[in-house]
Amino acid sequence: MVAPDMLKMQMKVMLKLNKAMAYAYGLRLGRLDGFERLIAGIYGTPDRVPVLAQPYTYAMGMHGLSARTFFSEPRSFINASSNFARYFGIDFWSPVFDFYNIELEALGQKLIWRDRSEPDVDTSDPLIKSEEDLRRLRPPRAGRDGRMPYVLESYRRYMEIMGVPPMAYACSPFTMAVLTRGYVNLIRDMRRNPAFVHRLMEFLSMEVVVPWIDKLVETTSASIVAISDAWASQPNVTVEMVREFCLPYTEKIARATNSPLRTVMDTASWGERAVEDPREVLDLKVDMMARGNYFKPLRPFFLLVWNEDYEVVGIPYVKRYAEEKKVSLLLNVRPDLIESGPPEAIVENVRKLIWEGAGKGRFVLLINLVPVGTPVEHVHTAVAAAKQFGVYPIIPDLDTQTFLKPEFPPFEEWMRKEGLPV
Repeated sequence: MVAPDMLKMQMKVMLKLNKAMAYAYGLRLGRLDGFERLIAGIYGTPDRVPVLAQPYTYAMGMHGLSARTFFSEPRSFINASSNFARYFGIDFWSPVFDFYNIELEALGQKLIWRDRSEPDVDTSDPLIKSEEDLRRLRPPRAGRDGRMPYVLESYRRYMEIMGVPPMAYACSPFTMAVLTRGYVNLIRDMRRNPAFVHRLMEFLSMEVVVPWIDKLVETTSASIVAISDAWASQPNVTVEMVREFCLPYTEKIARATNSPLRTVMDTASWGERAVEDPREVLDLKVDMMARGNYFKPLRPFFLLVWNEDYEVVGIPYVKRYAEEKKVSLLLNVRPDLIESGPPEAIVENVRKLIWEGAGKGRFVLLINLVPVGTPVEHVHTAVAAAKQFGVYPIIPDLDTQTFLKPEFPPFEEWMRKEGLPV
């Protein structure tokens, strides 16, 4: 039974989705808000390139919060993240916590906490040191163990502020296997004891990830669930290893948790530059997104290619591939460039991303990481450049356009007038 408030939000989201998709295909019924612009950018041509951002530790640093507070207290976490997004004029954001750790911590894996960065797995003390450890391990109580309640309450607060569900995050079973077993151990297991790796993957997939996604969806009605998979990347592992030990399980998870209105996809891996034929990795990424989801032509699939890869294989190459597969292309702005600047270099980088990547649509610009301590001018510059240069249709003489430097109040002044308390 769906709660009345949740049902009301679902109806609102359906209307927004219909409006955004109609816009994407040329039927323009009013102006787009940030959420609608993102959806239109995934399916077709919006009014301009949508800017998606992950507030993450930069929001923490802007507000002087400790990592323990930011990654444990929902009110501080969500309000600080919301302030980040509104101060910089981001189109859409979703709560980004340390999503590789949540299920692991609930299983009993030790974490290392630092003052100015996200908690990290204590890789010197992996949870599964032997096959016997796996036999003893019990699945967490979804939504109740570790910091799972923090995640669920954070998502509730996000929906109160934004009026739409978040993009929900879970950790992929493959990355979880690396972190619970240790990278070297797991590589050795794949070669010498593959049956054990398959038992580990089955446990993590069906007894940890699936119940957690069910709980996330029960709480949020999220239409997109991303299971992040940093370790399923080249050259950490080979394409063949991912196809044997990772892909079958992400497919099982998607089959168990997707619905006509919910897409569950494995994403965030990289490695196009690390193989002889980048298409091998791109094909793998598409399989990791699409396998297990029904009604594939209607799904909001996006091909995420990180700067380390597109700077080597070329944006035109990955753009052509995305168009061939009829999926949107998601490119990030280089985090080290946003940190170091100067603003003129940031402007030229964003201009190049839009010129080579935006095409006629199905393109999203991502600010995935802003290092703590980065001048706010650099972030404002990246967003302003995207908004100026990203208007559709992209003008043919984009390279000659003079950048209009943004004006903005100091963050402290903005906080006094418009910020949410943290």
